[in-house]
Amino acid sequence: MQNRIKKFIEEKGISRYKFWQDTKLGRDTAYRLCNDPGYIPTGSVLDKICATYRVQPGEFLVWLPDDEPCFEAMTDSQIFESEEVPKINKHSRNQSIDQAGGIVLPFERRSA
Repeated sequence: MQNRIKKFIEEKGISRYKFWQDTKLGRDTAYRLCNDPGYIPTGSVLDKICATYRVQPGEFLVWLPDDEPCFEAMTDSQIFESEEVPKINKHSRNQSIDQAGGIVLPFERRSA
């Protein structure tokens, strides 16, 4: 998981200071979100950001597998050149890994 707050506020033309003031987050939390993509906000912080800017968390959070390079370090061409994601119909969501041909479906939990 990675936060994209820095990109989110840059696209909206918001300074880090204004982000802090708008959301009424603690100063350290607001600036850490902007400076550290690996810092994942708590539920209450997510709620403040979403309520302030009237957005869904997916607009500033992304999920990345542990074995993939850091999203921030990838160029746009590298992101879009990744292999094609298999189409999943409504019946295949509940398939086991074996039934899905060894593919772990998005957000599927596996025990360690």
